Amino acid sequence: MKIDVVPNLTKEAAQACTDEVLRILSECGCETVLKTDLFTAHGVYQERVEDSLRSCDLFIAIGGDGTIIHTAKLAASMKKPILGVNAGTLGFTAGVERHELSLLANLVRGEYLEERRLMLEVELTSGDHVQRFYALNDAVLSGEPSKIIDYQMVLGHRSYRYRADGFIVATPTGSTAYSLSAGGPVIEPNMDCLVYTPICPHSLFNRSIIFGTKSQLLVDIPENIGRLYLAVDGETPLEVFTKDKLRFFPSDRFARFIRLGGYDFYDILNQKIIETRQ
Repeated sequence: MKIDVVPNLTKEAAQACTDEVLRILSECGCETVLKTDLFTAHGVYQERVEDSLRSCDLFIAIGGDGTIIHTAKLAASMKKPILGVNAGTLGFTAGVERHELSLLANLVRGEYLEERRLMLEVELTSGDHVQRFYALNDAVLSGEPSKIIDYQMVLGHRSYRYRADGFIVATPTGSTAYSLSAGGPVIEPNMDCLVYTPICPHSLFNRSIIFGTKSQLLVDIPENIGRLYLAVDGETPLEVFTKDKLRFFPSDRFARFIRLGGYDFYDILNQKIIETRQ
């Protein structure tokens, strides 16, 4: 078995965790490729697709949720599974914690669960120019600080006009991130749906909308005061201009997450969010 190990060494516990992962995999007879250049010294992700990545059987990402999500998107583009090792704080996407690394022997024996996660595809059309982006967590449209934005949204056969600080379109995986903080619902990560959540809408009602895999959300950008930005999975924001069109829909790409040992989403939700607030 050939395994690509991708650590984010800006995390305090990542180096020791990486050393232990490499030791255990070596004892199990695995061939490993260590990729330390996917994250800069400041922890910024920079994608590099190389033959060494394509030839591996799976990825192990070591870091926090951001590290795991970025690596999972890379793995999804190659249809490879990924195991996340939590060396950060929350670790919602991690399949094993630092104190559970002995379970890596189960990975080599094929004794693990694989969970398929829906991804979001975003299409930005500017005149004749079309750009596509893929998100495992969410895509966010927002304006400059302290400035409300106007936008026209079409979902199904209905059109809606919004004034808000922006909006979030999240996958079930991303439902426990920014969308949750903005008042959105928690969705089990193995469900096939997307959720739209407005950010501080200028309205007496603030409700998220969950829509299925056969639907798409269309957004037209009218003239606004100030600049608008699209951020996909927290990466560098891209400026969006008047008359641009955005389309959000379920991607045909899926992330394949490996789980070792016992796993229950609601136990993790309780541990990671509820208990940390006490």
